Amino acid sequence: MPRVLVVAGEASGDQHAGRLLAEMNKICPDLRCFAVGGPALERAGATLVVPMERLSVIGLFEVASRLPVIYGAYRTILSAVREQGIRTAILVDFPDFNLILARALKKRGVRIFYYVSPQIWAWRKGRVRTIRRLVDHMFVIFPFEADFYRSHGVPVTYAGHPLMDVDFPGQADKDVLKKEMAGDGDFPVIVLAPGSRQGEVGRLYPRMLLAYSLLRKKIPALRALVPEAPSVPERLYREAEVEAGFSGEGALGPIRVRGRFREVMGASDCALVASGTATLETGLVGTPMVVVYALNRGTYRIARRLVKVPAIGMVNLVSGRTVVPELIQDEASPERMAEEAGRILTEPDRNAEIRKDLASLREILGAPGASERIAREIVFLSDWDCQSSFGAPESRH
Repeated sequence: MPRVLVVAGEASGDQHAGRLLAEMNKICPDLRCFAVGGPALERAGATLVVPMERLSVIGLFEVASRLPVIYGAYRTILSAVREQGIRTAILVDFPDFNLILARALKKRGVRIFYYVSPQIWAWRKGRVRTIRRLVDHMFVIFPFEADFYRSHGVPVTYAGHPLMDVDFPGQADKDVLKKEMAGDGDFPVIVLAPGSRQGEVGRLYPRMLLAYSLLRKKIPALRALVPEAPSVPERLYREAEVEAGFSGEGALGPIRVRGRFREVMGASDCALVASGTATLETGLVGTPMVVVYALNRGTYRIARRLVKVPAIGMVNLVSGRTVVPELIQDEASPERMAEEAGRILTEPDRNAEIRKDLASLREILGAPGASERIAREIVFLSDWDCQSSFGAPESRH
C-alpha cells in the first residue's frame, strides 16, 4: 500500500494539496496520505499528523517565539515517517519549514517532490542550491518559474495553475450572492480580507476596520463582508471589531462569513486583500482590489533589503505590471486604504479599468487540469504499483 507525506503549512497550500491528493486518489485508490495541513487535505482523505495551525506563523520574530511548538511538530512528522515507512514526500510551498524538513527526509532516503515553488526568484535566490541538492522534482505553477529552475539544473515541471481547476463566481452570480450574504437592497459592498494567519489578521484587520469606518463617512450605505479564515480563531475578529467600535452584529458592522472566500468576493464591488494567493483568487473572480500588507517592523526592515521584485501582489507579478494598487507597511494605513478603495468604489472608469486588466489573468495562468497532470506525474515518478495502468504523464518540462 503506497504511503505519502504531504506538508502544507498554510491555507492556500492546503487547498492546492487537497486538490492534488484528490486526483492522486483517483489514480491510486489504495494510497494512504499522512499530512500536515487543514480541512482541504482532510476532505481528500489525508490523516492529519499535525494541524497546520501549529505552524502557521510568519516573520522572523514570530517564528522565534514559537520555536518549541514548531520543533515539536517537526519531531512528530519524522516519527510518522519512520512508523509508517513513508518513502515519498510532497512538500507544498512553506519553505522556511519545508526546506529544513527536506534535509531530514533526504537523510532517511525519502523521495522529495516540491509543489508550489518558494519565491526564491524574489528573494534569497541562493536557496536554489539547497533545492537542487534536496529536491528530486520541482512542480511550479507559473511558467517563468520553470525557466528559473531549469537554468539552475533543477528537474522541473510546469503543468499550469491549480486555481484554473476551481469554479469561480461570475458577474451573473453577483446579485444572488450579495443578497444572500449582505442583505437585500441597493448598496455597495467592500470585502475586508486580512489573511489566513493569526499574525496577519492581528496586524491588518484593525486597520481595515478603521478604513471601513472612514469610507462609511463618504459612502453611508456601504457594507462590509469578511471571509473568516478557518485557521484563525473567531475571537480575533470579534476583539478587533469591538476595539474599532463595532459590535460585530447588524447591518452597520462587518458581516463575517466562515470560509467561502470566492463567493464573498463574488458578492462585492471592491476588496482590501492581504498579499498572497488570495489576491490571485480575487483577481480570477474579477473583483477590483487594493493589495495590503504589513509585517513586524524588525522583519520588514530585513525583508526590504532582501526582496528584489517590483511588486508583492501576485496579480501584479503575474501580469508584469501594476494592475491593482499596493499598500505596504506604513503605507497600509486606514487613511490610504480608504483613499484607494474609495476611488474604486466611486470612480466608474477606475473600476472598469481594473476589471478589464483582471480579465487577462486566465489567459496568463493557462488551461485547466493542472492538479490532474501533476498527480499523474508524481504517481509515475514514485514507482507505485498503481501507476502500471497509466501511461507516462504528458507534462511541460
